[in-house]
Amino acid sequence: MELNQIEFPKRGENYLKHIIQKDQDGIDVKCGTVFLEKGKVLPYKAMDSHEIALLVSGKLAVSTKKGGRIEMNTGSLIYLDMEENRKTVSLEDSEIFFFLFKKKE
Repeated sequence: MELNQIEFPKRGENYLKHIIQKDQDGIDVKCGTVFLEKGKVLPYKAMDSHEIALLVSGKLAVSTKKGGRIEMNTGSLIYLDMEENRKTVSLEDSEIFFFLFKKKE
């Protein structure tokens, strides 16, 4: 058992904070928080893990190279497959709580 506090990065700090990082029973799991200032763009990229993210506050536009586009509002939950190329645009200052997971090879 492990207890951690959820803290979000502050404006001007690195936008990403890892809270939990575990490799157990062949599964790699990471959990953390992100703060994106309004106007910040995370360019298209594929991750090496599946992702589930909760938008705690703010508003985001998430696009995929396949042409999908959604707007996330406070309370929105998204699942992104590891091979899905995605771009994120912060439409407002936004706080995100995320989980990354994959099988170890």
